[in-house]
Amino acid sequence: MPTAPATPATHPSPSADHQLQFLRDFQRILEQGSFSSTYKFALLHALADLAVRHGDGSGVPLTLTTRDIAQRIIELYWPQAAPFPLTGSRPALVLRQNAGQGQAEILRHLDAAKRHHGPSLERLRRDLPGWGLLLGNVDAVVRKMPLWRLQTVGAELVDFLYENAGRGTTITLRPRAAACLTALHGILTALVRDAWLRFVRRSNLAALDEAADLDAFLFGSPRASLERHRPLLQELQSNQCFYCQRRLVTAADVDHFVPWARYAVDLGHNFVLAHPACNRSKSEHLAAERHLAAWVARNHRYRDQLAASFDNAGVLHDLDASLRVAAWAYDHVQHTRGQVWLAGGRFERLSPAWRSILVA
Repeated sequence: MPTAPATPATHPSPSADHQLQFLRDFQRILEQGSFSSTYKFALLHALADLAVRHGDGSGVPLTLTTRDIAQRIIELYWPQAAPFPLTGSRPALVLRQNAGQGQAEILRHLDAAKRHHGPSLERLRRDLPGWGLLLGNVDAVVRKMPLWRLQTVGAELVDFLYENAGRGTTITLRPRAAACLTALHGILTALVRDAWLRFVRRSNLAALDEAADLDAFLFGSPRASLERHRPLLQELQSNQCFYCQRRLVTAADVDHFVPWARYAVDLGHNFVLAHPACNRSKSEHLAAERHLAAWVARNHRYRDQLAASFDNAGVLHDLDASLRVAAWAYDHVQHTRGQVWLAGGRFERLSPAWRSILVA
């Protein structure tokens, strides 16, 4: 389980200048580092996501296990390990994520897991031996390949993220590194995804045409997989829209309360059921404080029922992590003086009261 020392006073939050230098170092890895596969992209993305999920936004170091990292990397690669549909009559194929011959080892492990367990990651998680085998295999690759090579640029070691120990099953993000990954999450993951996409396109030039929508395939939300949560959400919400409380007569959308565009991880407690009109109006905005209060209250009230349902479905869930992600997202909106969605086309300024809602 990720841990952070309980002495935040000795590790001040990063200044604007520190964040700028962090961004420069991050870009240097992407622009000047050596990439023989997409592993380093996945590792950088995973570190940013885990900093949001498990950090507190302060300058304290954050310790992560390599299994934590491997699990997030599996989640990132899982949809990418599906066959990509090609134009014309050509059969779909799994895109290569390796610069050399053959497929990257992690993709081979995922392919074997899919052939044995099917395309559902949730189903695989329910099979503890199968999930443990895949997690162990990917963990081994992470420790062998990208983890201790990520911060090497040419002959220089640029270990601004964590000490490059060269071995072990944990890393500790340096003071202020987790806070920088959290504060700059949107920028950093956009940079990673752009470089990742360009690598995949270069590695599959013979198969892809310019019109291929790689971004949606590699990083889009698998909406169909959310439908399994509809029955439970209908029961908990008494068949009412989470946002407007009107009855759900026919169509209803399973929505990410903290939008997927802001944090692209399917954590179970983040799901709500909404009218399509409410979902479209909210779009990629955060919901107003009254909706935030309802979301927090629901997750606390039905904590055990939700946890049991998510466990049965093999869905990743961690209420404390979901609350930290929400706090990070709302903190960002407050700092940018953004607005939150209330209803229909109505928005309002976010007040400082949101903090007391999340710690209630």
